[in-house]
Amino acid sequence: MRPKLAISVGDPCGIGPEIVAANLRHAVERADVAVFGHWPSLRRSLERLDPGLPVEVVDALTSPPPPAAVVAIHTRSGELPFDHPCTAAAESQIRAVADAVDAVLTGSCDAVVTGPVSKAAIAEVRPGFTGHTEYLAARCGLRPDDVTMVFASRALAVGLIATHIPLRRVPETITVGNYERTLRHVAEVLAALGKGPNPRIAVAALNPHAGEGGCIGSEEVDMLGPFCAASAGERGRRGEARDLPGPDLLDADAGGGGGGPGPGVGCGEDHPQPLLVRSGLRRRGCPRILHGEGRRPVRLLPIEARVGSGAGAGNGQKKGRKEGEASHGVSP
Repeated sequence: MRPKLAISVGDPCGIGPEIVAANLRHAVERADVAVFGHWPSLRRSLERLDPGLPVEVVDALTSPPPPAAVVAIHTRSGELPFDHPCTAAAESQIRAVADAVDAVLTGSCDAVVTGPVSKAAIAEVRPGFTGHTEYLAARCGLRPDDVTMVFASRALAVGLIATHIPLRRVPETITVGNYERTLRHVAEVLAALGKGPNPRIAVAALNPHAGEGGCIGSEEVDMLGPFCAASAGERGRRGEARDLPGPDLLDADAGGGGGGPGPGVGCGEDHPQPLLVRSGLRRRGCPRILHGEGRRPVRLLPIEARVGSGAGAGNGQKKGRKEGEASHGVSP
């Protein structure tokens, strides 16, 4: 059965319309597609990038998108393409995301794929908006801490402990509960990618050089080390593999372990893409702390091989869908 995708165009003043226009034909080959956004801005990009693609423009999605076709749902925020940020463009962005999520929650579509938005512009008309991850959590009846931002590919998945928060608040997020949640969601993503029930997962260190035994910070000794040991023990009691390593130094920019025997980013023998490695064992997943640093190793992968997702966003209350069915993707 072909999946039914709800695609939000994103910022009509930005690159969202171009990205969607350049990829719509490829998407229709694999899925039934409904595109939500400012149609004049998307039409301008389609006329330049794929003028022959047939698109049916409607005011609302009243039924699932038909097979092998593109349905565009116009957000009605003006009839001319946007060239500069404005209130109407900001309203168009958030309305497109909201309508796309509605399509999934009501069962008309199976998954949301989001184009890049301007958080600052949306926050002007919807105070408190900080990003797709938090918005999707709220729409599914979840708290921000109940979901995880995961950047995934066939070779590597990186889950973030913290997402769209100021740097000064990051220490608040370094808790055992957040690590457990991130570890669980990374494992779920890897299982969905067919990596088996017992994927090998590395936990990135917080401090430089993994704290050097407490000389440069004690979080690895006081929390991360015991957490990894306890997690491995729990997996063993459940009959799963005891392969969760201790906290590792992961330096994606340097491409190596950087200052000690701990691992960095290496290459698997059967994959030219960077993989997390430790003692010769390939690691398929890794919880990281920060939004920016977590994206770096995934950005080293080919762009067509990576996707960002909001893991756990399908576990809230939804109309017309079974628990756990909603999903979300956004290119990093």
